[in-house]
Amino acid sequence: MAEPIVCYFDFVSPHSYIAMPAIEEVAARHGRALDWRAVSVFQIWDAIDYHPIGKPKAKARYVRRDFERCAAVAGLPFAMPKPFPLDCVLARQAAWRLQQNQPETAPAFMRAVFHRYWGEGQDISTAEQIAASTAAIGVDLDLLQAAESDPEAAAGVRANSEQAVADGAFGVPYFLVDGEPFWGQDRIGHIDWRLANPIAAAG
Repeated sequence: MAEPIVCYFDFVSPHSYIAMPAIEEVAARHGRALDWRAVSVFQIWDAIDYHPIGKPKAKARYVRRDFERCAAVAGLPFAMPKPFPLDCVLARQAAWRLQQNQPETAPAFMRAVFHRYWGEGQDISTAEQIAASTAAIGVDLDLLQAAESDPEAAAGVRANSEQAVADGAFGVPYFLVDGEPFWGQDRIGHIDWRLANPIAAAG
């Protein structure tokens, strides 16, 4: 049986938001499962001594406009969130817990949180804020509050981030397809090609 596609992501990343429906479509077309792994992109950047946000200012202005353009090309709603950037600790820990305990619910949770933050531009700092967008899928305030204070979830996200660095990640979304790395939502078409042409791609 083919290995799942490993998907490293962070909720603070607009490109992770844009990538999610596209990689789901490609995976379904090729009969591949997706192994979603919530990481802290800030932890990854710290590990490799890379801090790109806001440096230089001209780049910061450009990338914010590019976020909106990339979402429009993908047919997704977009609203620049406030605050940004945000260290999405709670959302990551909740996603990790769901992956461990309710994996069938995790993708719906991710979509709802991504939509709230990047589709609507709303804050996802607190359990109450996230629950307003996820209660309908069964991720309620109690579950989120439990995730917020869960040391195992915090350790799980740290371990994911460390493994991402070990796998060569320097940003998100970062994908591994049978061990081959792909970075960015704009490389999902390459993943589609890779899965259709495994021998040619490997060469």
